[in-house]
Amino acid sequence: MKLFHAADIHLGRRRLDGRLPDEDIALMFEFIADQAIAESADVLLLAGDLFDRPQVEPPHLQQAIQTLRKLKAAGIPVVTIEGNHDRAFVHLATHTWVDYLGQEDLLIHLKPRFNAEGAILDLWDPVTRSGAWIDLKGVRFTGAGYLGAATPSKLRQITAALEKGLFHVLLLHAGPDYFVGEGGGFSPADLLALKDSVRYVALGHIHKPIVVENWACNPGSPENCDVREAKYGQAEGKVGARGFAVVIVDPAHPETPVSIEVRNTPRRPCLRVDLDCSPFGNKTKNGDAALVNAAVKEIRSLKPLPTTVIDLRLSGFLNLNRIAFDQVLAASQIQEHAEVFAVSIDTSGINAGGPNGAGGATADAGLSREAIEKKAIKTLVNDDALWGLAVEGDAFASLFFDLKEAVRQGRSSEELAEHVSQSPLVEKIRAAKATPPPTVPATSAGEPELVPTP
Repeated sequence: MKLFHAADIHLGRRRLDGRLPDEDIALMFEFIADQAIAESADVLLLAGDLFDRPQVEPPHLQQAIQTLRKLKAAGIPVVTIEGNHDRAFVHLATHTWVDYLGQEDLLIHLKPRFNAEGAILDLWDPVTRSGAWIDLKGVRFTGAGYLGAATPSKLRQITAALEKGLFHVLLLHAGPDYFVGEGGGFSPADLLALKDSVRYVALGHIHKPIVVENWACNPGSPENCDVREAKYGQAEGKVGARGFAVVIVDPAHPETPVSIEVRNTPRRPCLRVDLDCSPFGNKTKNGDAALVNAAVKEIRSLKPLPTTVIDLRLSGFLNLNRIAFDQVLAASQIQEHAEVFAVSIDTSGINAGGPNGAGGATADAGLSREAIEKKAIKTLVNDDALWGLAVEGDAFASLFFDLKEAVRQGRSSEELAEHVSQSPLVEKIRAAKATPPPTVPATSAGEPELVPTP
């Protein structure tokens, strides 16, 4: 049985403030579908985040419908779960656009239920078009979806509810807990606990390709949702495959899949260019023009295609009081003179305070602007930490920094609200507020006894 496995399509993703076309992402989804049709795939698995946001705009819904109809006409069932971007809140039973596509008979949406006793895995009903599992050609497909901060405990509940003796494929929208920014991830022990019951784990969520011992895989995002993703799949200077996986399984030999092959999608080319801007920081005149000229020269030396996106990372020391640097204007000028499709400028590597750190603080010497700002934000957070969330200082600092950068870039209030709603910290804050701090007992002398902060 041949399975095609994709995840994190993110139709409707707004990239570089809209300078990159929506069609890039839709074309990658269609490319995967065309490959599945050409190779007579038995099933296409979509492991979450078909859409980039719960509120789907008509053009992006049409992109999904067009490709799904093509697969349906070819007789290839599409088995799908929701990701964190497909629904507004993980624990609210609201109707989503993935549900809508299921009701339109364009995909099979699998979703478990939970009660006080554990996971409830219902057979998918073709009439109501709902359920947690379906059997296709001797293989049982079960959808776990996105489980948020409760991923480890709910995975154990789902595993306990699986029927023994079958060839199980589990669709899960989660990533390793060691991955930077990952909330509610699984540990190696959590994943290993599935191995006795599940023969293939179809993962999504982190956009980075991983293969675990020939039985669990995340093929990575088919298109770069952010220019920083261009480095995913690279190791030792070599570009690895990322985009979708072709998995061969044989229910008659249920130990592991016969093979897992991660393949590349023809993404828009993206090149990272590093530029030390220290030489331009001492120029009182034309420092910005010198920086732009240096960037153009470096980019041209790489001979990029006209369709290429440039991820320009500035580093070094730049005294912004002595150089007028307009990022938007500079990006436009570099794009025009280097003859590339778009330019993204990342200034987080600049130590704006000079060689001794921001404000001359020796303790911050060598830190980037981003690191210094996050450090300051974390200090504020730690001064007034919520009960039970004192250990989340780094996560809060990263979230607040991202929001600050989004405001600086002119993002809309709707985009800011969506960014907050997708953070795993939301569920943790709800849980913390529902659990009041313990009462501080009094000592015999009537003085409060100090209780350690968790």
